[in-house]
Amino acid sequence: MKFIYVDESGSKGEGDIFVMCGLMVDAYKLRKKTADFDAMFAELLAKHPGSGTELKTKRFIEGKGGWSAIPAEERKEFLTNVCRLAVANGGKLFGIALSFASFDAAKEAGHGQPFGSNYWVASSMFTGALVQKKMQRESNSKGLTVVIMDDNKVDMPKLSDGLYNGSEWYDPLYQVRGKKKGKTTWIDRKPKDRFDQIINTAFAIKSDHSTLVQVADVICYAYRRHLELKSRAENYAGEQAFYNDLVGILEPQREKLGQTPTEAAVTFYRAACHVDWAI
Repeated sequence: MKFIYVDESGSKGEGDIFVMCGLMVDAYKLRKKTADFDAMFAELLAKHPGSGTELKTKRFIEGKGGWSAIPAEERKEFLTNVCRLAVANGGKLFGIALSFASFDAAKEAGHGQPFGSNYWVASSMFTGALVQKKMQRESNSKGLTVVIMDDNKVDMPKLSDGLYNGSEWYDPLYQVRGKKKGKTTWIDRKPKDRFDQIINTAFAIKSDHSTLVQVADVICYAYRRHLELKSRAENYAGEQAFYNDLVGILEPQREKLGQTPTEAAVTFYRAACHVDWAI
């Protein structure tokens, strides 16, 4: 069994990029992974008492509030170590980066998306479909996954309904090739099999109650800032190099769709993605 902890970064008021990403951990590694992160964070706070209580990456890296007591280079080193620990020993990443401009164009293009104009639901359902595609290959129920989201009281019911009702619109995202009448083709999913690797639904948790949701926040912000800086002027070179290094640590463990039939869902997400995010 797996656990995936999912957070997001970005809003229309902050810029053009929205990133949702989850860290997946095997159940038998979960206790140690959590303990390792807890120990890392506790050591930082013991060294700098009064600096903060919850890791909100944007405030942390910018030295806002009590985090200003920690030198900038130490803050960078800490986030680098968080990213390294996240993907160590089999940690996998699942997610998507949207451009709001591209998303708005895609939603008007007539792809029939069941989430309408809700980019949070669009992103969380894509993440669920990506989990389904990769985990349905696991044998002996090893792919069954508990999805834990940073709490979103407005949209969580919509995500729950989306996973439970399993619209056929999502089928192309997790279809795999197989043999049908002796020919290689895409095998249709039966309605009962849609999202059957996700246990019951997605569950919500407050980020201050979960170290691994805070780690997912680090991952999301690292990807978001990396994408934001790709088109910036040269005087951002030092910051660009830092986030390039973080993404270099994370990217080898990020899961992608791979081959899919070219149908509405796939076309929509490819169009809505940020141009530098490969799905």
